[in-house]
Amino acid sequence: MDSQILTPILTGGFTLAAGIIGAILAGIFARRGERSRHQAEVDRQWVRDRRAVYAKYLALAEVMHREVDTIAGFLSYDGKKEIAPEDDDLISEGLANYFAAWEDKLQPLLGEVQLVASKDVADVADRVSGALMELTSFIEGREAFTSYYPVWFQAQDLIHVLRNTMRIELGLVSHGDVERGDDWPWLESRPASESYIQDHSGPERPEDTPPSGVREGGV
Repeated sequence: MDSQILTPILTGGFTLAAGIIGAILAGIFARRGERSRHQAEVDRQWVRDRRAVYAKYLALAEVMHREVDTIAGFLSYDGKKEIAPEDDDLISEGLANYFAAWEDKLQPLLGEVQLVASKDVADVADRVSGALMELTSFIEGREAFTSYYPVWFQAQDLIHVLRNTMRIELGLVSHGDVERGDDWPWLESRPASESYIQDHSGPERPEDTPPSGVREGGV
């Protein structure tokens, strides 16, 4: 075949092939880009949904932490004085409402958290739930306020740990159960309840006056 004819044919063939290959590659890259954009939107929605669940649980835990302190305010300060009958009735009523909120509101939210949370967040959220219930044992037993408040501060610290863990681990998903040791729900790395005990020596305080700083953060 004449080279003058062959050259345009080959050139045209290469141009056509390059155009076809370019179109194919463009289509592939376009589909990849679309998939990436779709996945990014799914990831953003997942983070938004998880953040909403975390926020609801954390907010309710903080409200219940304040509410249980309100109930504990009717306890005898040092356990030496009998609780007035009308105050005892208020304690019983407050505990009944608190137990209902823990069972009907906090536990369902805990279940939602555990569905979407990382292993660490799920663990600390479960500990916060346990701590909020454990606080009621002092009130049910009508123990002294001085026995109750160190554990209240311990629970407050645990809520702070939960908030920080949620901030750090938003976007990470890992499911799994954690074994509960004898010290559950408390964390070994956090201060023990004994560390919050204050010096109660000195002049006897009125029954209805908590020591300075004891009720900080409570209602």
